[in-house]
Amino acid sequence: MKQSILLVIAITMYICSFAQEQSGIPYAANDSVMVTVVLRHLQENPVDSIQMRIMKQGFYEKISQSHARILSWNVVMGIGQIITLRFKPEYTREVNQVFESGAWGGFRTEFYPSYDFMPIYPVMLEKEKKINSSKN
Repeated sequence: MKQSILLVIAITMYICSFAQEQSGIPYAANDSVMVTVVLRHLQENPVDSIQMRIMKQGFYEKISQSHARILSWNVVMGIGQIITLRFKPEYTREVNQVFESGAWGGFRTEFYPSYDFMPIYPVMLEKEKKINSSKN
């Protein structure tokens, strides 16, 4: 599982960099990766018991002491929690272990490599305006 996560991250980073270069968007190499983690509530358990379990497992302390920077952490009704993290690729194993030892049993975990679209958005908006203005 750990190897597959590393492979997915590497492929995503390559595709993102290639896509950005191909679209004329300046690409700056980055020494970190972003991963969005979806913690799906195990709905057969009440939220209080889920929280108690992950606190006994030290999840909040483990994640705060990991090498991951928390970019966002949202509770999504009907799903659970969605956390976006940024960390150096060499800490992938450590970050994964935080979830294996801290969140499992309370949540079903899903990991998605991601990237920040905000720097790209203005460029895409301008391209869209040019395309649509040439139609008129």
